[in-house]
Amino acid sequence: MMSEFTLQKMPTNTDWYSDEFIHDSVVSFLKKNGYKIHKEGPSKENDKEEKKILASKFFKKELIEIKGHPHYHLPHLQVSVPKSVHAKNSFSDALLNSFMNFSLIENAEVAMAVPNISRYQGIIEKLHDYFTFNDLYFRIYLVNEDGSVEVSNLNEKHSKST
Repeated sequence: MMSEFTLQKMPTNTDWYSDEFIHDSVVSFLKKNGYKIHKEGPSKENDKEEKKILASKFFKKELIEIKGHPHYHLPHLQVSVPKSVHAKNSFSDALLNSFMNFSLIENAEVAMAVPNISRYQGIIEKLHDYFTFNDLYFRIYLVNEDGSVEVSNLNEKHSKST
């Protein structure tokens, strides 16, 4: 495992944990799994550009908040330095935005998509009991470096079917 201060050489525009990569991977995953994409791309909200995807399958709508992992870009060195220190705040922000999205689309379930990094996995693990105990539904799409997507449901009582 790399420390947060280790530099990784990465080609430009291929940061697998970026909003764009997360968005494109989830859209591809949803389409391959029979979802229809109704709306995708950025929307303006409080002067901050955010990405959301509205998808449906079998008359069930899902509004997915996209959140990449925060990082520093050093273009003159063509490197990217992950900011693990801010992962908890970034995840919390995405979770709150997802809940706030609840009223945007009638009868839509809310979800979020994030990069599959160890810090987010730890946070998700800690939330499972709360969501299961309170019978709350919430789906998280975890995007891997190769673009594959894993689906996690914070309430173990609900199926993981996609």
